[in-house]
Amino acid sequence: LPRPMHLPRLSLADALSMKRIFFGRNAVEIRGAGPNDTRFGAMVSIREYPAQSGPGSFDNLLRVPHEFVATQSFAIIDRPVAATQIDRVARQVDMSDEAGSIVAAHLEEARDELLASEAIYGEHHMTVMCLGRDLAEVGAAVTAVGAALTDRSVIWVREDLNAEPAFWAQLPGNFAYIARKAVISSKNFAGFASLHNYPSGRPEGNHWGPAISVFETTSQTAYYYNHHVRDIGNFTVVGPTGSGKTVFLSFIAAQTQRVEPRPKLVFVDKDRGAEIFIRALGGQYETLVPGETTGFNPLSLADTAPNREFLYQLFAFMLRPAAGGDLSASEEQVIRNAIAAALTAGPEGRTLEAFSTLLRGRIRAGEGDLLARLVSWMRPDQRGWLFNNDEDRFSISSVFGFDMTRVLDDSVIRTAALMYIFHRMEELLTGDPVMIFLDEGWRLLDDEVFAFFIRDKLKTIRKQNGIVGFGTQSAADIVRSRASNTLIEQTSTNIFFPNPKADDESYRQAFRLSDREVAWIRTMAAESRSFLIKHGHDSVVARLNLSGMPDLIRLLSGRAETIAELDALRAEIGDDPAVWLPSFLGRQQP
Repeated sequence: LPRPMHLPRLSLADALSMKRIFFGRNAVEIRGAGPNDTRFGAMVSIREYPAQSGPGSFDNLLRVPHEFVATQSFAIIDRPVAATQIDRVARQVDMSDEAGSIVAAHLEEARDELLASEAIYGEHHMTVMCLGRDLAEVGAAVTAVGAALTDRSVIWVREDLNAEPAFWAQLPGNFAYIARKAVISSKNFAGFASLHNYPSGRPEGNHWGPAISVFETTSQTAYYYNHHVRDIGNFTVVGPTGSGKTVFLSFIAAQTQRVEPRPKLVFVDKDRGAEIFIRALGGQYETLVPGETTGFNPLSLADTAPNREFLYQLFAFMLRPAAGGDLSASEEQVIRNAIAAALTAGPEGRTLEAFSTLLRGRIRAGEGDLLARLVSWMRPDQRGWLFNNDEDRFSISSVFGFDMTRVLDDSVIRTAALMYIFHRMEELLTGDPVMIFLDEGWRLLDDEVFAFFIRDKLKTIRKQNGIVGFGTQSAADIVRSRASNTLIEQTSTNIFFPNPKADDESYRQAFRLSDREVAWIRTMAAESRSFLIKHGHDSVVARLNLSGMPDLIRLLSGRAETIAELDALRAEIGDDPAVWLPSFLGRQQP
């Protein structure tokens, strides 16, 4: 890492060096100021080249789980010199048992390529310096690198007497130190030095600034994760129960809190899975339970044109005929007039009880009239618990969570609640960063209001500096939903957790995953805590293994027993996370 230094008076060549290098029989010691600053290494060279090469010949080195430095050089030689060497080898082959074999044919092909300027030739060398904190780690690295080279039909050697020249030959221009070299074509060199690598993401300069998080890939490299491709930051997370979706969503939400200004978060939850996490952030969390007052009162909204239109849409849904069909023109006008009167009244006139008086007498009374349809929305033992409240205690803080598990099966209550919640979410869209996370969103995909919200927000929320994160158990739930095209087309990032039941229609055809990607999803064990990230043109397998931090897992994803523990702590010592969180995590208060 860079470190500040005083301007030296001596030569920079002497002033910048921080370590001393010692060469042993088959190892190198790079000694620093202390034992923790000392590294060891060993030089591995190509002793005999493979018979063939191709694109990415040495790409398997990227999967070696050790640190190493691979060095290659290619010094072009003149065409007459190259032709002379090819002719010399061809004569040797003609005079040997290989005459007329494929070797002779390859030499003839090489001569033709050289004369036609389809390839050039040069002297090539390659070394791999395996590094480690001690000699045992270096030995393990040499074994792993050697296995990768052997897999490509390379005969390799661990340098002993040539260790020092091989080390210095890594530096540009030190051709005199190269101990092992061979003449190869530019096509061979292109296969050896493919410059391939795993995607690494973008650490800086993203739509919301620095990378949201850094994940370890299966090749033990860093992947800088970001929500956005340009200004589109919507994403989906697909994985069966127990795969780690909620942990991932909560983890990413926590990591995104580092963005400036800090993003607001709305988390639509299921089974209270994210409640502990939301409350730990100091957020507000509401569970919709039939019969328990919610504190929602839509009539308390400010008297604005958008609010009036929303209230009309809400009451038109609530008061639609039980037998189905649309409201009559006179019923529509009565509702609009009642809304206008309610919004101009004082606080006492902004309740469903007062609203009912505005419907009475405005249209001919009878069975199934507007007033009769409103009765169920006023009775606490029916639907009155949802909106029939004197005051509105709905206040979306910077972090807010909803649990709708208990109302998912009641399509009327579910739709009405979603209409109100989604309308109030608009208050957050002021241009500052906003995240709307929908865990287990597959249960909502068939709801008309939710489908409209998804189709609209996935397309427009980027203009309001917001993102939508959608979690579901199966890709098929997305593909077969009303909003399937929008969910697939308007998401810049797709996260896939292992799923042995992954189907071709959803994964391969709809999400356009490759055969190799689908095979990985089907065969990888959920216990690996790995997942496939498809972000723009990136495709990388990353890992989020928090097994060493069980206390944080309890925080990121709630279970029945941990939620019960949270309820008991809050009842005993209050809602302040600074008070209950240390006890929940089993830590002593400072």
